[in-house]
Amino acid sequence: KVYSWGNNRLRQTKLPPDVAKMTNVKQVVAGLQISLIVTEDNKVKIWGNENSFDFRGNSEYQGKIEKIAAASDTLFGLTTQGEIVYLGRQTGYISKSAPTEGNFIDIAASAKSFAGITEDGGVYTWGNRTHRGEGIIPEEILGKPVKITSGRYHYNLLMEDGSVQAFGDNSLNQVKVPSSVTSGVKDVFSGYYQNYAIKDDGKVVTWGHKGYLMGTDEFGRDLWTRLMNGGQMTLTIGAVAVLISTVIGVIVGGVSGYFGGTIDMVLQRISEMISSLPFLPFAMILNALIGNAMNPNQRIYLMMIILGLLSWPNLQRLVRAQVLSVREQEFVVAAKSVGVKEGQIVFRHIIPNVISVIIVTTTLSFAGSMLTESSLSFLGFGVKPPIPTWGNMLHGANNSIIIQAYWWRWVFPSIALSLTVIAVNLIGDGLRDAIDPRSQDR
Repeated sequence: KVYSWGNNRLRQTKLPPDVAKMTNVKQVVAGLQISLIVTEDNKVKIWGNENSFDFRGNSEYQGKIEKIAAASDTLFGLTTQGEIVYLGRQTGYISKSAPTEGNFIDIAASAKSFAGITEDGGVYTWGNRTHRGEGIIPEEILGKPVKITSGRYHYNLLMEDGSVQAFGDNSLNQVKVPSSVTSGVKDVFSGYYQNYAIKDDGKVVTWGHKGYLMGTDEFGRDLWTRLMNGGQMTLTIGAVAVLISTVIGVIVGGVSGYFGGTIDMVLQRISEMISSLPFLPFAMILNALIGNAMNPNQRIYLMMIILGLLSWPNLQRLVRAQVLSVREQEFVVAAKSVGVKEGQIVFRHIIPNVISVIIVTTTLSFAGSMLTESSLSFLGFGVKPPIPTWGNMLHGANNSIIIQAYWWRWVFPSIALSLTVIAVNLIGDGLRDAIDPRSQDR
């Protein structure tokens, strides 16, 4: 008899009247939005979202099916004669990919592929075998398999000698078989990313995915992985923006401070014009004008450039002030007297003498650039998902339900951003104390 529970949005747990009355069911398969059974008279029945699943109920193999294996959108059957048969309607590559030779004793299915074992110990795979490497059968499989089970992207083999061997995707340690199941196993079962072995003494040994360190987001994505990738993206945007602003600020400040006069006046007025632009409103207006004309990668480059182009005025003022105080010193006069070109005097003699101020200011600006990028992404005007940044991770957690019930989705990105900004500011303060000759501690 069959019992069903869980999400019934597509009626996958609503038993058809004839199935509810059955007492001769020998196999149950809970698939993606569908449910299937095999009865003792070797017939297959299905219910749920049948429109998304390729199954032909009036197949000529009805009454001959010993076992079925269902992937995400179709299925194969193992007949009582040991043959692999396709039970779908379509006649594409998948339907013709199954092996036609050998007396099969068991079959299984991952999300995209299928596998089976024969009476003489052969292991075969078919379907979309390149999705996550499920089709790569390792050569070191030893012994004769008597049962095969499957997860989402991996397979387990129970061998005749009581050992377990596995192959397929190992991103979550699904196929990292522990040494305790190299013998004495009488049965094995597999979930999406987990495996369970029953030993002769009744003990259960498990391996595979043991959960997520920081939980998942609304799409089931690992928050730790997204936090690391988001941090990389936030740091990269901040670093490139600071690099652009530093180059512009050093050039403008050096030229303005050294030459003075009309050049200085023009450059300072341009700097004041740039400083007068309100950054966040400017970025929002630009985002509205661009709309969806740019893909996510192009938006990242645009973010770097905008941050860099609007962040240089403060640095150029500091560089200009330092250059004004240095340009009349003896080494500059000596360079002029021997005929050194003015460009070389500025960038090879004066700028190296004010490099301490540039390093300190650049380090402190790095933290500001990260906060600015995170602010824009939090407001929805920065980097767009699915590319993660700490800002847009917080944007996905900006309602009261998530704040109260799913705290890990905003607490961990907030902590990461706060600690990083504090650390960068401390580094900047330390550099200032160490290399700034005007430090109070000197």
